[in-house]
Amino acid sequence: MKTDLAVSITGIAGPDGGTADKPVGLVYLAVASERGVDVRRMQIPGNRARVRKVATLNAFDLARRELLR
Repeated sequence: MKTDLAVSITGIAGPDGGTADKPVGLVYLAVASERGVDVRRMQIPGNRARVRKVATLNAFDLARRELLR
């Protein structure tokens, strides 16, 4: 795709779908660039809307930090 930066989010936002190993609010973020891949694991408390919002804001922040390097 000839991109300089890729951002990915996956996880369980809820309210259902969580398990003991993968509870609701568990989110993984990743940013990939020519420098490599930065992966973050987060456990975000709250309802579905909050989990999605906080995950998105953190993904944007990871991308911003990578672009500033």
